[in-house]
Amino acid sequence: MLNSVHRRTFAAGEETIHLMQDRPLSLLAWRWVLVVSAAYLIGLASLAVALRHNLGFPLDDSWIHQEIARNLVQRHSFGFTPGVTSSGSSSTLWTFVLALNYLLFPTHSPVFFPLVLNSILLILSGVLLWRMAALDGLPLHCALALALLPALSGNYVWLAFIGMEHVLFVTLSLLAILLWFRAREAPRHAALRTSLLAGLALGALGSTRPEGLALCVLLFALYKWCGRTLADVLRAAAVAVLFLVPSFLLNLKTSGSLLPLTLRGRRFLYIGSDKLHIGRSTVRGLTIETYRKVIQHNFFHTSRGWAMLFVVLAFYGCFVLLRRFPNRTAILVLWATLHYASYCCTLPSTGHGGRYQPFVLLLFPALLAIALFDLIALAFLLFKSRGSALLRPLQTLALVLVAALTASTLPRWSVALRDSIYDVNHCHRQMAYWLNGHYPPGTRVGVFDIGAIGYFSHMDVIDLGGLVDPSFFVYLRSGRVPQYLQEKGASLVILPNDGRMIHFADRLGLQHNPAIRLDEVHTENIDYATWLSGNLYSQDAYQFETLYRIVRLNPGGAPAPAPSAPLTR
Repeated sequence: MLNSVHRRTFAAGEETIHLMQDRPLSLLAWRWVLVVSAAYLIGLASLAVALRHNLGFPLDDSWIHQEIARNLVQRHSFGFTPGVTSSGSSSTLWTFVLALNYLLFPTHSPVFFPLVLNSILLILSGVLLWRMAALDGLPLHCALALALLPALSGNYVWLAFIGMEHVLFVTLSLLAILLWFRAREAPRHAALRTSLLAGLALGALGSTRPEGLALCVLLFALYKWCGRTLADVLRAAAVAVLFLVPSFLLNLKTSGSLLPLTLRGRRFLYIGSDKLHIGRSTVRGLTIETYRKVIQHNFFHTSRGWAMLFVVLAFYGCFVLLRRFPNRTAILVLWATLHYASYCCTLPSTGHGGRYQPFVLLLFPALLAIALFDLIALAFLLFKSRGSALLRPLQTLALVLVAALTASTLPRWSVALRDSIYDVNHCHRQMAYWLNGHYPPGTRVGVFDIGAIGYFSHMDVIDLGGLVDPSFFVYLRSGRVPQYLQEKGASLVILPNDGRMIHFADRLGLQHNPAIRLDEVHTENIDYATWLSGNLYSQDAYQFETLYRIVRLNPGGAPAPAPSAPLTR
């Protein structure tokens, strides 16, 4: 009965608002591409004001990618440690893309190249969403919501400014889905070409982030519903393998596993263990964190429970799109769900600013609008309203309200972007400059937040976050990190703190340890209000970065006669 009602609802909607099935090519005209592009340019401009006299990245991790790309070009080695093939990168393809900047524009700021590239990719993601909706024959209002609302989401647009691979991952996903669907009337040579191009997009996706392999599995499993043949699957898989195998082999060489070492390092950071754990606690933990951080705070800027109503609406929006299966937008919803589920298993965290689940940021406002469109049409049908002429105006009003709600996130994310960049520049980056002025090049320093300090200092940085050296975890799990630092020749360590406690010091065995003492040498920090403004949204860094000297103690508590790195001034 309910399905019958829903079918009649769409039929009523189609008759009333002249859905684009009547003229399927009308929304593929260039004027609509320009409209979509303009919306994303507005979103980008809204956040770009944060870069005025404040050039940089809002995350320390962004500088890790830059350091690896620079080493690749200047030292001819893939890894964070100069001249040593090692780990540190979560994205093989993105590292090679960033390396182009050091080949083509070595004297320019490293911020501009990824910003311009990500901005282009962000606009392209909107155009691909529009084309996806048009080819699926979605109602005009749904097409507008799907393609335009992400441009007004400060959280999604923010991804273009972090200098990392997430926008590329989203865009390649959309491209792969679009290419994999085959029109029934398409000639054979066109089907051959698009299957090869789809394989290329899927291979690049898997090289961008390893979880992209899951989209390969999803699309190949649904090949019949996508109008493909088994021969298409084999061709696409063969092309994808050309990208995937080198990427996974590089991971195997640098990390000792097919997945990047950064995955283990981030598990250690967020859940206190590098071990893979799958269970109800991980699913529940990620779900609650997504609701509280990404939806409640980052989107609605509230801590009240009414935000749950909109989550329910978003799930209903998923249902509205999925009931049109098989089509491109339904596959996109399935892929977003599968991608989210993969993080429940591998890394149950939203990451900085929700970046680990970019499809939540991409689709949430659109799903709200699509749910409202359907509920309005359903209400007209159920109550047999004679005022059907009001259906289109009401749906337009719903779109405008959701757009206004989404656009309200832009100024908040612009402020958060500005203050997060200020934090990294005046805390991490300033610490690097201080080290350069007080210690000779090559001084070995253990560092937890290795990005900006590794990029701007001349020190030999020893990673304490589990991102670079696979052997580090043996020492970490056995509580022997001080021994690890001693073997590496590091008597200095930089750890984040909030002015009250040293973060990660206990977990690293550097505090409350009778064998050592940490003596403070120097601290860089910013004011609390600025730090909090950025951290509430992006969880970018701590307020203080402090340099400590490791003093090794005799059994009686007296300092052991061990030399420390000499000061030059």
